[in-house]
Amino acid sequence: MWDIPKNIISILKRYTGEEKPTVKSPKDVRRMFANEFTEDEQTSILKWLKKNQSLIVSDILKGRGKFVAEWMLVAQKEIKNARWILKPMNFCMNYFGNGEIEITTRGNFKIGRITMQRKGGDGGRDTAKMLQFKINPAELFDI
Repeated sequence: MWDIPKNIISILKRYTGEEKPTVKSPKDVRRMFANEFTEDEQTSILKWLKKNQSLIVSDILKGRGKFVAEWMLVAQKEIKNARWILKPMNFCMNYFGNGEIEITTRGNFKIGRITMQRKGGDGGRDTAKMLQFKINPAELFDI
C-alpha cells in the first residue's frame, strides 16, 4: 500500500514486536523502541516517514475509497455543558499532519502532531503488535 522498503519493514517489525529485538538489553524484551535503533536505522525510518508523510497522514485521518472522510466532528462532554466542532478534513490533515518527523524521548515517533506507537495492551494477543496512530482531537477547539 505505501510501497515500504524491506529495511523499513524490518525496523517497523522490531518496533512493534513482530520480530525480536536485535540489541543487547533492550528496554522491553518483546520489542525495540525507536531510540534503540542504530543511527543509520533511525535516519532511514525518519527519512522514509518524511518522504511519505502526506500519504500516511491522509490514510490515517481521511482514508481511501468511496467512504473517504471529508469532515471531522469532535464532541466533548463536560460536567455541565457539551461542545462540538466540525472542521473540513483537509484542515485537520494540515493541522495534525504538518510538522517535524521525530523520535520522542519515550522512543516513539511523531509525525507532526500525530504519535505513532506500538498498540500494546491486548493481554499478550498478536493485535498488540500493530501500529497505533494517536491524535488529541480536542486541540481543534483551541485553534
